[in-house]
Amino acid sequence: MCLLIVMQDRISDEKMQIVKNLYLSGISEEFIALQLDLEIPVVIKILKELGAYKET
Repeated sequence: MCLLIVMQDRISDEKMQIVKNLYLSGISEEFIALQLDLEIPVVIKILKELGAYKET
């Protein structure tokens, strides 16, 4: 878990907003992670922190 926090600290606010925008446009977490060179758990953590993640 600490690794996720350290990695997220290095992610810019702009990149976090890109993650959110892609997700809200219907792109899967896996594809966002692939395109932005992030781990899937990091993408999900960003989405949860920004209040955009919808668990299914």
